[in-house]
Amino acid sequence: MKAISKSARALMTFLTAGSAMLGAFVACTGDDDVYRPTDNGGLDATTGVDSQAADTGGGDAGPTAVCGDAAGAPQRALLVQGLTKTSELAAVNLTTGAVDGRMSFESSYGVTWSAATNPYLLAQETDIVTRLDAREPWKADGTWNVRGNDAVDGGPENANPAAIVVPACGKAYVLRYNRNRIAIIDTTKPGSAPTGYIDLAPYLHAEDADKSVEMTAAVYVASKKRVYVLVGNADLTRFKTIGFNTYLYCSNARPLVVAIDVDTDQLVSLGGTGPNGALVLDGYNPPLGSPFHYDAAFDRFLILHAGCNLELGDGGVGAITKRRVEELSLATGQTKVLLSLDDQPFPSSMAFQDATHAAIGFYGSAFFWDPSKTALGAAIPGGAMDGVLAADGKGNIIGPRSTFLGDGGTGPLELVRASFGDGGSSVVMQNPFSKPGGYVPSIEAWPR
Repeated sequence: MKAISKSARALMTFLTAGSAMLGAFVACTGDDDVYRPTDNGGLDATTGVDSQAADTGGGDAGPTAVCGDAAGAPQRALLVQGLTKTSELAAVNLTTGAVDGRMSFESSYGVTWSAATNPYLLAQETDIVTRLDAREPWKADGTWNVRGNDAVDGGPENANPAAIVVPACGKAYVLRYNRNRIAIIDTTKPGSAPTGYIDLAPYLHAEDADKSVEMTAAVYVASKKRVYVLVGNADLTRFKTIGFNTYLYCSNARPLVVAIDVDTDQLVSLGGTGPNGALVLDGYNPPLGSPFHYDAAFDRFLILHAGCNLELGDGGVGAITKRRVEELSLATGQTKVLLSLDDQPFPSSMAFQDATHAAIGFYGSAFFWDPSKTALGAAIPGGAMDGVLAADGKGNIIGPRSTFLGDGGTGPLELVRASFGDGGSSVVMQNPFSKPGGYVPSIEAWPR
């Protein structure tokens, strides 16, 4: 089995899932907006049926409404389709099974992030952060460019915003996977530059030759007034390719959890053994996507790790290790293995509902999982969900699934809903996107 780094995993996902989804044709219609970033992070809008151009303002604009209100809006699945140069967001009504609206954006890949009063769309290739309307989440009401000029020596040009945390309506923290500093943006001023940065370079392991901390995910815990950041610290220079397989050798670097005081925007010690009191984890290589969940009932984090391969004495590829779901107790700072996955394929996504209901996606399969148990539960029926999953907060897991025809051709892309209650699954709709091809790197339920 292979263990792929987070960056390589993303690239290989583009190729694998993209080819699996060729031929998916749109079956439903709705509002369609196309947004293109301008130099200052604003938007040029080309509007479609019943759509409205966004009022984004600029760097000198006055305060705008920043606390969204989704009251009365139906719950929708927000799916992103990655395509070369121009990707698409589709908002699928989970009650009617129809596409309520779509938005195209300039980037070959992107993700949504909805743990706030508004959902956000992160265009990871072009570094544009877009706040979406709370009731009509295919419409933008503000954008920010977070590329900056602080690229890591020898690293990619784009900053690759991977996650956003919005602890208060007027401020957000943007994790930039290809940088070592978190960008802070003023969400009352669309189009404005970041107001400041939080430097994570002190958490870079001395032996991490790629010189990047790989900030992967973050969670805001309101009761503690802290933003907790997952620092991946995987050495992405330690690849070995044999044939069509890419392996990542283990290194001495360790993932960390660090904390930001949202009142001061300062990093604070968590009393751990890592740099500046960071909490040190035992897994390795947390994948981009949804590897990091806070379980308030037990004051703990559940963290998914893709693991790494041991390097044999002759330079050969050894067994998978450190592939697991790890528990981190905030009360004690201690960790333990909740679920070993060393015998499983590459884990791509973890969806969490509560202390006894979760699911884990792999490339080729997806499983229910009770986090109080040490083994995976039943397979989600009907086949894999293409690696990305989300919990809808109503007792279900949702995810995309590619299908194939009897002659080996590509069938329709399905949005699938699987129930924690009876373990069954059903198809919500087929072909949510307006163009065939691409892959689905992200899905969320909104409102949560």
